[in-house]
Amino acid sequence: MNTAINAVHRGERQFINIGNFRDIGGLPTSDGRMMRTGILFRSDEPSQLTVQEMEKFQTLKLKKIYDLRTPNERASKLFRILNSQRPQIINVPIQQNEKDYTRFQYFKLLMTSARTIDLNTMMKDFYRKIAFQCTDQIKEIIVQLADEDELPALIHCTSGKDRTGMLAALIQLLVGVPYSIVMEDYLFSNELNQSRADQQAKLIRKMSLFRLSKDRLKPLLEVRRDYLEDILEEILSKYGTIENYLIKACGISEKTLQNLRDKLIT
Repeated sequence: MNTAINAVHRGERQFINIGNFRDIGGLPTSDGRMMRTGILFRSDEPSQLTVQEMEKFQTLKLKKIYDLRTPNERASKLFRILNSQRPQIINVPIQQNEKDYTRFQYFKLLMTSARTIDLNTMMKDFYRKIAFQCTDQIKEIIVQLADEDELPALIHCTSGKDRTGMLAALIQLLVGVPYSIVMEDYLFSNELNQSRADQQAKLIRKMSLFRLSKDRLKPLLEVRRDYLEDILEEILSKYGTIENYLIKACGISEKTLQNLRDKLIT
């Protein structure tokens, strides 16, 4: 692992019951500066925090939590902070399928179609959907993050690896973190998410009466270099730069993007 990522993230596992949690910052930029730490975090869904972990969670002093899950995803795993210091939870749903499946319905879909669907292609299609059909959601989050009083903030989805991972990568690239470091940080989800992925694989395999192998499910349960690489190549081929994509495809102003850079870089 890159030394820069190692320094920020190796000691980052503060929460047993929040998977894939880490600081989006703490990484160097190409011009020799650094992304600030302690102001922008990412994770999977945080509904399983213990009372002790909740106390530690509150020391992050979050003002906003951006939840990228769909309504049915949220309904099955509600997140509650039971005191007056709770951050504002903002739901910005990014949906993979045409239908908003419950967790059980989605697993059932996998059982009936995983043998015929190319899961690797399905995941790449999802990244394309995020990039080109969810531009309003990307704009909403970035515009709010660039606002004067939005940080510290947490961005999360269900596993914290695809929707959250792509958004984190766009932000890191925008502020000038080198591509190789962004990719390594993106792939770090596989290490942080291993326990969750193993649990999900066991559950899906059990529900399928073990007709689906763990290897067959891997494209769904991990992040892969080509997921992010392919979509970034397509974005850059169409728009030239990440900044140009955010301006032209997502409708974000140059001033807003500069405000975000100023807030995230030291």
